[in-house]
Amino acid sequence: MKRNKGSKGFYYFLATALGWTMVLAGLLAWNVSEAREQMLNQATIQTRTFFHEFLMTRFWNAMHGGIYVPITEKTPPNPYLDSHLREVTTEQGLTLTKLNPAYMTRQLADISSQKGKFIFHITSLDPISEQNRPDPWEQKALRSFLSGKPEQYQLLQTGRGKTVFRYMAPLLFEKPCIACHAKYGAAQGEVSGGISVTIAADDMISARNRQISLLSLAFSCIWLFGLAGIRFIFIRLRRQEKEQEEVIGRLQEALTEVKQLSGLLPICCSCKKIRDDTGYWQSIEKYISEHSQAQFTHGLCRECAHKLYPEIYDKKNLTEQEDHGKET
Repeated sequence: MKRNKGSKGFYYFLATALGWTMVLAGLLAWNVSEAREQMLNQATIQTRTFFHEFLMTRFWNAMHGGIYVPITEKTPPNPYLDSHLREVTTEQGLTLTKLNPAYMTRQLADISSQKGKFIFHITSLDPISEQNRPDPWEQKALRSFLSGKPEQYQLLQTGRGKTVFRYMAPLLFEKPCIACHAKYGAAQGEVSGGISVTIAADDMISARNRQISLLSLAFSCIWLFGLAGIRFIFIRLRRQEKEQEEVIGRLQEALTEVKQLSGLLPICCSCKKIRDDTGYWQSIEKYISEHSQAQFTHGLCRECAHKLYPEIYDKKNLTEQEDHGKET
């Protein structure tokens, strides 16, 4: 019986410890997922901001019909522009070339790539320039834009073992763009292509992994302290249970002894009263009725009858003797 109780207590402890472990594991998994989601949200917000800044710069250029800059080795005339007003010469003899939004975007993308912070790429499913041809990931994103997706983003591994975060959103033909793209059948509001933004993600992943490590350490400590607390509580409860069992056992033994009136009972030699556990003397009838299940009826033995009522008892004996003599 005791072994069964001990086994049950052990199983209860295991079940509680397992439940505690599952709760902590679930909370840790949720926090790890939140840390990863937070990193993705941070990267998405950052790249989305870059995209919109880039988009505003393009719109500013298109709103002014392009801008003119001096011709240099790094800025030759754009071969994809119509020759009309592609180059102009100032009164001072300085030859300028026109930068349309696409040409300016490409130069900004080259600068950002050289700085190593982030990479822009303007692209389309039907690019005019080979430099704007999409890679496989960009192709998939561009097709999703045609079906109504507002943006695409993903963590990717590069061939050099680096991790990057890529973001892409569509470019729409706006009113300032139609002047140059009308000959290609462009209509306002249509998807013209997209701009992808790529940033290095190794630092963000390292920060996320440190956060996950700290979370794992914190939850491990909480789990161990909780497990120790559960163990302490079960040991204490088991000890209290044993103490209660011992008290109940002693009470049952005492009750059995009392009901059976076993052991030594101090009884007065004269009045025959019994001394109870509190030190008071009680009559035999009262003590036995309180400490057993016996019931009493009163009678009178022959000796006591002769002692208490001699006149009645002697007369009765005399009559019985006379009757006995007649019979004989």
